Amino acid sequence: MSDQSAQNLRVVIVNSFSGPNIGRYGTRAIPLVKGLLAAGAQVGVVAAAGSGFAHAAIEAGAKVDAVAMGAFHMGRLKRSIHHMAWRMNANLVVGTSFFSNMLVRRGAPDSAHVVNIVSRIPSSAFDFSGGKVSFSPKELIGQTKRKYNDVYVALSAAVSDALVENGVPAEEIVVIPNGIDADAFVDAAVNLTGSGAPKMPEDDARLAGRPLVFAVARNLVESKGVDILEEVAARILRDWPTDTTIAAPNFRVAGTGPDKEALNAWLRKEAIADHFEIMGFAPQISRWYRVSDVVAMPSRSEAVAVVALEAMAHGKPVVAFETGGIPEVVADGETGILVPPEDKEAFAAALKELLLDPERARKMGEAGAARAREQFSEKKMLESYIKLFNELIG
Repeated sequence: MSDQSAQNLRVVIVNSFSGPNIGRYGTRAIPLVKGLLAAGAQVGVVAAAGSGFAHAAIEAGAKVDAVAMGAFHMGRLKRSIHHMAWRMNANLVVGTSFFSNMLVRRGAPDSAHVVNIVSRIPSSAFDFSGGKVSFSPKELIGQTKRKYNDVYVALSAAVSDALVENGVPAEEIVVIPNGIDADAFVDAAVNLTGSGAPKMPEDDARLAGRPLVFAVARNLVESKGVDILEEVAARILRDWPTDTTIAAPNFRVAGTGPDKEALNAWLRKEAIADHFEIMGFAPQISRWYRVSDVVAMPSRSEAVAVVALEAMAHGKPVVAFETGGIPEVVADGETGILVPPEDKEAFAAALKELLLDPERARKMGEAGAARAREQFSEKKMLESYIKLFNELIG
């Protein structure tokens, strides 16, 4: 919790995620809602009707306007944001995703400062709820720029660089990395009695006596590199040494999406499906981090390394490609191993190195747990936001 006062802040936070959970943007926005309220701010939320984010915001004590979200509701959404800000006499309106950022730039009253939290820059198209719209990011930013532009919060230096490349002045960008309440997240592995798919790790008899490589790809698309991890796994299983008492590893991926069928077909073709499973959505994901030996992050691009931070919170070493925002979170050689982008041979070698040297993996995990708590705490993140917000309102 932040020690800074937020008593002069009247903030409207907009989130467009419509699913039953809080969504990936909600993992930072809900702590922000709670932190602002605890520090004395007034907080209103415009969120998708029936969404997990709307319910979480209500439970936190925010004023919530739950509305239909989608490209076909643009006019109504702009009015909802404007009315919420007007009723609260808001001095700040905050967007938390690409769609909601566009909405707040269009819907916030001129009397309020606008903050856009940015975790990624799409290349040529964006999927709205209800349709796909193609544009260049530079065009989008220019078309929706207010009379005076306020602040873009980039969640990594890599995102900041992408914003500059797409036309945002560097002086309008502040980098505030994601923060995590590491102890609470790890405690969830102990206290959660999860249900639904996938099964709990203790229910998978194939894991007994074998090291576990765990990966998270909440949306199975090409950029997440699960196909790369499959090839890496096949290489490791084929070349696993016979002169070791350590059994060949298992691989588990938490995630679902459009590429799942093709990925499973490849596993069957290579006859490694007994060792490698794509499990689907994992509501009890903390338990899987807890029992893993190494966390793999084979992303081809990754603006914000959320999975790496979650793994480090659990004291697990990370093997990843040196791309995007990953090197800002994973300290190479200290909390994990980074290899050149898409170098499958180096990725396999790094995984095998840690799997065959559990003591080194353990020490890296301990260093990662310390780094997550010292450099990427939720408290530090909240303090940065409150400091920025207070500076904006003067």
